[in-house]
Amino acid sequence: MDQHRSALARLSERFSAPVLAQVLERRVTGLAIGAAVVLHLGLMRLELPAWPCPVRSSLGIPCPGCGLSRAVSSLLHGDWQAAWARHAFAPMVLGALGLIIGMALLPEPLRRRGIAAVASFERRTGLTTLLLVALMVYWLIRLLVFRSAFINSTIG
Repeated sequence: MDQHRSALARLSERFSAPVLAQVLERRVTGLAIGAAVVLHLGLMRLELPAWPCPVRSSLGIPCPGCGLSRAVSSLLHGDWQAAWARHAFAPMVLGALGLIIGMALLPEPLRRRGIAAVASFERRTGLTTLLLVALMVYWLIRLLVFRSAFINSTIG
């Protein structure tokens, strides 16, 4: 019985390990992510070629994030319905991007407190890991059940 509880405790620790807080730890990473997102969305806004999906380009299938760029762009333009139709995770991704960029711009003492709060929240809830697992399930459902609609929606 103790071995079962110990294995369960280890699984729980892994499930609730801080994921987002690790990204927030590196200010340069946050700034690089912010610059890449602004550049990518700017290219899309100007109707210039943006970065193609490497998974789609190499394997011919949409990745779990396919449609997120257009969905986030729709959110930024206030079109929640189009955003939801393109990718259900767009609001969460936009929130995470805002957090990553915002934390990278904060003064160090505030940033440290923010990182500690995010890490504590992740350890208590396991929410980031749960959302990543949910993203994979969402992708598989779109890919296997709604295949043609999903693939057609990611073209262009």
